[in-house]
Amino acid sequence: MSIIIGIDQLKTNSNAEQLEQLETAAGIHKSQSNIEFSILKVEGNIVHLESAQSETRSGKYATEASLLKKTHEVFDKWLPGYTLQVNLSPYLASPTSVVNPAWLDKKMLEKGVRIKQIAFETGVDRASVADWIAGKRGMSQIVKAMFYFYMQSK
Repeated sequence: MSIIIGIDQLKTNSNAEQLEQLETAAGIHKSQSNIEFSILKVEGNIVHLESAQSETRSGKYATEASLLKKTHEVFDKWLPGYTLQVNLSPYLASPTSVVNPAWLDKKMLEKGVRIKQIAFETGVDRASVADWIAGKRGMSQIVKAMFYFYMQSK
């Protein structure tokens, strides 16, 4: 399986060694920064591609400028003579990623909301709501989204 989606489109204009080196370079960015490259189409000497970063364990993310730089680092060396047209998709954290027990406490105080009210208005049992707020129970992404948008509506 290819690291670079659509790399087959380069087979007519590149040799196997170039493509292998390109895949190796892309693999490094995939493993270290969770950056994926996709070749959308090749028109003559113009390569249209997308560079996208997904969530990383480290929580460190590339800006658009650094994502573009990394894309050129991978492709320019192995595809000399090509012009790159790059669509960038940097990682955007979910707004719900801020939700944790401390955030909930703060928002409940700011908005004057009590556990009983959250339970009634969301239909979630009071004990579960209390456990999430106290940090006794981990929150799934769905639960974080519920709390985030619930507090936004207040």
